[in-house]
Amino acid sequence: MKSKRRQNESALVCAAGRGDKQALRTLLVRNWDWLRALVYGVVCDAADVDDVLQDICVRVIGKIGTLREPERFRPWLAVVARNQALQYRRDKGHRPARLDEELAERQCDGRGAHFVDSMEQAEQCRLILEALRGLPAKYREVFVLGYTGDLTYAQIGEILDVPVTTVQIRLVRARRMIYDLVTGKDKVKER
Repeated sequence: MKSKRRQNESALVCAAGRGDKQALRTLLVRNWDWLRALVYGVVCDAADVDDVLQDICVRVIGKIGTLREPERFRPWLAVVARNQALQYRRDKGHRPARLDEELAERQCDGRGAHFVDSMEQAEQCRLILEALRGLPAKYREVFVLGYTGDLTYAQIGEILDVPVTTVQIRLVRARRMIYDLVTGKDKVKER
């Protein structure tokens, strides 16, 4: 199953490289969720994510024909996305990310409402988002990719170009740092 999907993705990459717009669209749609998560992990501002994604799409359209190994599309796309997001952040000027209260409330809508009332839930989401923004980039990226819901550790490792064990370690450390920040037990330290 996995090799069939990879072969299909490689065929789409080849077609997109030859100018097939539908193949390019399919590739972007299939990878959109983790791509959005990766960008958010770098820019830490939901208001900027769509601008960066648009820049990434323009870059991919212009460069997909240069991809020599179609089977390495995801790692290539991750590098393009990360570079574009870092460039966007540099161009905008590194500033503390503002807390997006509306995003926190939207992400909480309908999730676990039967366990806590909506005010407590919105506050929890706000604290988690605030803690997430305080993580060092390498932990924030793996955490956000890990919680998009559809990537395995192996896929995250391929996207970030790190071994699976590194993904697992960073995810455990990211969870611990977020827990410590939300509960007030510790300040974030680069480990």
